[in-house]
Amino acid sequence: MAKTYDTYKDSGVAWIGEIPSGWKVGLVGRYFDEIKNPNTNQEETNTLQFKMGNIISKKDGDSKYNPETIEAYNIVEPGTIMINGLNLSFDLISQRVAQVHEKGVITSTYLALKPTEGMKSDYAKYLLKAYDNNKALHAMGRGLRATLSYGIFRSEPVLVPSDNEQQSIATFLDQKCSEIDSLISLQEEMISELQAYKQSVITEAVTKGLDPNAKMKDSGVEWIGEIPEGWKIVKINRIFWFIGGFAFNSDKYAKDTTPHQVVRIGNVKNDFLKLDASPVYIDKEVAHQAEKYKLQKDCILFTMTGTKGKRDYFYTLLLKDEHFKEKELYLNQRVGCFYPFNNLIDVRYYNYLLKDKHILDSIFLYETGTANQGNLSIESINKTLLQFPPLSEQQAIASYLDTKTQQIDSLISLKQQKIAELKDYKKSIIYEYVTGKKRV
Repeated sequence: MAKTYDTYKDSGVAWIGEIPSGWKVGLVGRYFDEIKNPNTNQEETNTLQFKMGNIISKKDGDSKYNPETIEAYNIVEPGTIMINGLNLSFDLISQRVAQVHEKGVITSTYLALKPTEGMKSDYAKYLLKAYDNNKALHAMGRGLRATLSYGIFRSEPVLVPSDNEQQSIATFLDQKCSEIDSLISLQEEMISELQAYKQSVITEAVTKGLDPNAKMKDSGVEWIGEIPEGWKIVKINRIFWFIGGFAFNSDKYAKDTTPHQVVRIGNVKNDFLKLDASPVYIDKEVAHQAEKYKLQKDCILFTMTGTKGKRDYFYTLLLKDEHFKEKELYLNQRVGCFYPFNNLIDVRYYNYLLKDKHILDSIFLYETGTANQGNLSIESINKTLLQFPPLSEQQAIASYLDTKTQQIDSLISLKQQKIAELKDYKKSIIYEYVTGKKRV
């Protein structure tokens, strides 16, 4: 059973509640100085970035943003506590607090705090993470973008145990959080393995069929290789007809929610229609004018614009009845839709096939665009060659994959649930120990 302190008192802070009687409640401004040390001569070149609740060097990260100059960046030392206090009302993400572990420079739009006498950096890291996890920082934002400034934060209360207690708490949480992070990493590795297995099952079925003893023949296409003897190779435009999206005038968007929603690039992911992602609606009159772009079930949506070289588009999604609950959907520009030409095509099979790596390689071979924006034209997409099994095999493969992928997705979902539980547990133990609910 976890130890507690002998006596407690009210902290005066609602979300913190009672704290050990021997602890002090001070002000941020007494225990933290704001660091403002601009990199004027660009002497420091190690550029740092926030990543998932940590501060890492950009040379070790995956940030694509590289500023032209870092003169205005802040020079920070190990032990500095960073807070990303930007756009606090825009989202409710946590992981806005991190500790610096190496000297470098970081954007001055973040708060850089140096713990002073009576406040140990290792304890402060966890204490302020508890503020973050409990959304206390979000309530402190000011202005149109709800930004946290030192001028506001310095007047907020902060908990101050003795130096020895702070160090004991930090040491305990370092070990405990490391153990939890290892368990999370293990679950993430298992998810990656399941996702790879899922894709291998799909690839094998859609490119080779379900009969391992089927007689094979050369497809005549080097990157496709052999296919079952009864299959053909066709171009996309021989089995699907294409509808491109309409360039809706944003001035015509409805101010309120209507039964007529516009499907934009950001709404379409692989097999996931995110209709709640920045939803846009049109009124009945505009919907009537855009009747040609009204979507129907059993078509395959796909996105045609993204980041050049990253292949973060040409996401494909099969529209089903569930997507049309009490609403009509209309196609926006740079989102396309494939409808089958006839009843010899099972769209479920092709929704799987269009995610095959070799198919995507063929499609992105014709990517165009600027330095950052990548585009695919329907003319180039229509050049893509696809496998064309007999309808009965398409149906059998699709049904098999519907069942098999659902089983794998269920396993992935269990792992994701476990990760969520571990993250919640990590937040809870940080809160319990930095507020004195439990004693090391």
